[in-house]
Amino acid sequence: MNNDHCVFALPQITEDFACQHGELVTRRAGPDVACHSETMCRLCSEVYEQFKIAGLAAFEYEDDLTQVPHSVWTKIQYGGLLGLQALLEMPSQPSKVENIAAVIERAVQQYQQLEQLPYQAIVPAMQEFRIKRRRAR
Repeated sequence: MNNDHCVFALPQITEDFACQHGELVTRRAGPDVACHSETMCRLCSEVYEQFKIAGLAAFEYEDDLTQVPHSVWTKIQYGGLLGLQALLEMPSQPSKVENIAAVIERAVQQYQQLEQLPYQAIVPAMQEFRIKRRRAR
């Protein structure tokens, strides 16, 4: 069984999105999501790398964890997945991805090669994504 770290762990830990291959686990650093499919882990990593390239350029940041605000990483992950789901015209609830693996698999099926996905068309969804605010106590 594969036990790799999921690159889309954040939206799964918060239970905003789900994935059939993801399992919530606890690691030394805290909660995480393990992917139980080597193939999906690789495909999701490829998609996330392309999300980062397109998203960081749009937000005018370079790939540097010490410089990029957490909110930008969140917008790239959430907005990227929501934008990809919308691009593929998959039915869903607003602001929800029911199965990340199904979205990635559909992208592979439709575009054959992940490099051929129109990532620039997904950038507006990244820029428009609004992070939920915490409620005041």
